[in-house]
Amino acid sequence: MRSPTESGIWDIRDEVDSTQTIAAQHLKSGSPVGCVFSRHQTQGRGRFNRTWLSSPGDSIAMSLIFRDWADHPAPHLVGMTVACAAAAKLQCELQWPNDLVFGDRKVGGILTELLPDETGRRVPVVGVGINLNQKSFPAEISNRATSLALYRGGTNDPETLAREIVENLPNLPNARSWADLSAVWMLFDHTPGKRYRLPDGGEGVAVGIGPEGQLLCQVGGEIRSVLAAEAIFGPQPAS
Repeated sequence: MRSPTESGIWDIRDEVDSTQTIAAQHLKSGSPVGCVFSRHQTQGRGRFNRTWLSSPGDSIAMSLIFRDWADHPAPHLVGMTVACAAAAKLQCELQWPNDLVFGDRKVGGILTELLPDETGRRVPVVGVGINLNQKSFPAEISNRATSLALYRGGTNDPETLAREIVENLPNLPNARSWADLSAVWMLFDHTPGKRYRLPDGGEGVAVGIGPEGQLLCQVGGEIRSVLAAEAIFGPQPAS
């Protein structure tokens, strides 16, 4: 996959509300920026408009602008490719569609949004949030969140690691279909057995990933195929 920084520049900031918001502004103005990185993000967001908490210097917070993939028919594959690049660098696992995990604890996530450029094309912008140096988390997420420091020890420089993840992108395929990416993704896959909350409010247990990169899960004895679902972290309920 061609890196957005091959032809675009880095925008490095000390603090922003959201790197996705800054990336959207660059797209609308036609700016040549390929990646927005911030040392501190005050209003980061994940899928389903969830807040992504971080403290200065503790996390990777960046957004990659994939202009070469404008109007891509399957933009979720762009985000899943970035997730593979991050998992390879962190040596962690992946859970569909974009969670970076160590076992059953989430260390990071990928958010893919289609945002308009100055000509109106829809461009995939992939936000990356990864916990690096946190030693504790708020009580409401402490049972499902972790950081690289908690899992492996030591400290990491967010900007250095962010650049290494981006530099890994050319080693990955240009995923025009799930078949292009599946072999790489499956090296890191930790999806089967994971519980998901479905759009209709029900719950399903993942059995795998389908031929279009969609989630296959078991609901009431039947296999369903879904394109959007929220991972449920934490221990399995007692039966």
